[in-house]
Amino acid sequence: MKILFVINSLGSGGAERSTEVICDHLYEKDIPFEILCLDKRTIGVQERMQEKGYSINFIPSGNFIKQTKFIANYIKNGDFNLVHSILFRANLRTRFAKLWAKFIHLESLVNTTYSEERLKDNKVNQTGLKIYKFIDQVTARKYVDHFHSITEAVKQHYIEEVGLSPHRVTVIPRGRKPIIDSYEKRNLQEPIQLINVARHEFQKGQIYLIKAVKKLVDKGYNIELRFFGRDGAATKEMSDYIDSNNLNDYIFLEGFKDNVSEYLLESHLFVFPSLYEGLGGALIEAQAAGLPVACNDIPVLHEVVEEGVNAKFFDVHNEETIVKAISFFIENPEIREKYGKASLKNFYDKFLESRNNALILELYSKLCSNSGK
Repeated sequence: MKILFVINSLGSGGAERSTEVICDHLYEKDIPFEILCLDKRTIGVQERMQEKGYSINFIPSGNFIKQTKFIANYIKNGDFNLVHSILFRANLRTRFAKLWAKFIHLESLVNTTYSEERLKDNKVNQTGLKIYKFIDQVTARKYVDHFHSITEAVKQHYIEEVGLSPHRVTVIPRGRKPIIDSYEKRNLQEPIQLINVARHEFQKGQIYLIKAVKKLVDKGYNIELRFFGRDGAATKEMSDYIDSNNLNDYIFLEGFKDNVSEYLLESHLFVFPSLYEGLGGALIEAQAAGLPVACNDIPVLHEVVEEGVNAKFFDVHNEETIVKAISFFIENPEIREKYGKASLKNFYDKFLESRNNALILELYSKLCSNSGK
């Protein structure tokens, strides 16, 4: 078995990190693979994967047809049993590569792309999104052999919005390595440390969290909030609000860091205000570190955390509910500890890297076997 991954880039997102995870597993199992990227990235997993010696190549810049033909020729010359594409630009080009090459195509579904919340982003071209959706609907059914979804919610989203048949979608969550093996009580001192890990984009809802933290500070709570993630379209709005409301002693934009796990272990609470998600890889890592969670109440996150067990949900559009959820954890350290233990258990039950990697490999083997290659 030989696998080709086609992906937008090896940047800093959850899909990129999960690609590294499965590549590490294939390497350990001595299963050959190669990676094709549309874009180069200096921030993210690209350099780390190159240092591991993985075969990473880049699709030359050019128009859609040229890039599609390049992928097709790469597949024909590489004798791959399976092509696994990830993220929409890479997915679309890989689909159309079937016009020039025969191959088994597995595609990952990693987000609720056509969520109503996304339509509220003024940076999204509404007409363009409708065109993409139409192309998605037509080509997904015609050119993709099977789909891998990271949650049941994402699977259902694509069944409803794109018209996929349920039997063509296999749900396998992302997996991560544990950050701690067993829960130990954290004797962390105040200020209470809140942490969020996500790129600065409309989707991630960080501005709502910042506004809620201002209210907490105004109420006299001794807290600090740290954001870890690369700059993006929302960075200026976030930074401007922090500056104009004199929050620089309470809220810190730390940027992208490779050692986020260390900061998770130094935190009291993970806060996740995303407007829409596919799963939320950072939320898995927070649980791997034994952190209690406060997060936006969207369907997909009910698959990732459990209300009243390791998480409190809030309505991201109602700042008072964010304030209430965070203050609940601030005022109840014994509950923080109880929920933290439950987070670690939930991680081991659902998101352990070794188990979910085995499920992905099983899916690869099944698809290759069915193809007769």
